Amino acid sequence: MTETDRLLSFREVTRCFAQQQCPAVDSVTLSVEKGEILALIGESGSGKTTLLRLAAGLEVPDGGEVLLEGEVVADGDGNLVPPEKRRLGLMFQDGALFPHLSAWKNVAYGLRGLESKVQKARISEILEMVDLTGKEKRFAHELSGGERQRLALGRALAPRPRLLLLDEPFSHLDPSLRRKLREEISNILTQLGQTALLVTHDPEDALAIASRVAILDRGRVVQTGLPSEVYQSPASRYCAERFGPANSVTDAMTGEVKWMRPEDARWISCEVADEGHMTTVASVRPMGNLYEVIVIPDDDPENRWLCFFKGGEMIRPGDRGKVAWRGKPDQVAWKT
Repeated sequence: MTETDRLLSFREVTRCFAQQQCPAVDSVTLSVEKGEILALIGESGSGKTTLLRLAAGLEVPDGGEVLLEGEVVADGDGNLVPPEKRRLGLMFQDGALFPHLSAWKNVAYGLRGLESKVQKARISEILEMVDLTGKEKRFAHELSGGERQRLALGRALAPRPRLLLLDEPFSHLDPSLRRKLREEISNILTQLGQTALLVTHDPEDALAIASRVAILDRGRVVQTGLPSEVYQSPASRYCAERFGPANSVTDAMTGEVKWMRPEDARWISCEVADEGHMTTVASVRPMGNLYEVIVIPDDDPENRWLCFFKGGEMIRPGDRGKVAWRGKPDQVAWKT
């Protein structure tokens, strides 16, 4: 992999703010490859938005280097290529549309300088892509929430940016619209082969859209991998809990701690089974088509495991039985 294959690279990048005791971004080395959608996920204050702003040129690093296609665009010595010369597209959580401009003119804003015929063709192409054909003359307040976000995406893509930066693009939408728009945007970016950096706090955004995920904690990257990898094999409690509840399970032979998802648990009522951990049921709660069961493992009585069972109607508090864990779980995104 050459440096030019990495569209965006951070090399030991640090960014500090005067009011903070710890760096907002602390010696981060990370890259986004061409055609990849990388999601940055972490709790509030983990540094994900600061990292995106460093990529955009809206922040200057105190140390390290930021590169685009192998070219240094910012470093700790104060060298800086301004945002408008980086050929980036930005999409913010509130859309940041121009309220006094129509949908057509919002898209046209990033295409100034093009020949009129070429500009009109590109605007028409973009509005068709984001399913806003026929709504060219409408202003932002005349569009629905989903339409406004699609328009913001179209405006960001219109100049053909080499990298698209998305900052919590679905956070202001209700759950049903969020799912629909997430699918639409994912399809558009995939069809275009668009390289993108997505900042989100929502695990479903990362699992549904990203081709790779980076988890940040207190300014540092603590795990990277495919969505399925960071979900199924989290490196720590913090990484596990970015994607919903997880149980710490200690291997009796090696002492290794693994983090297992509630939906990966299997209940074995027979105590003489040769697999699983002996447990006592602490509580049972019906949850629609699932039962939320909390058990206490005999070999770790201070611990509590949360399990989701489809057939839990016969389980009662105080029951004894074994809990085994699936080796290769079927992914079920946790609904927050």
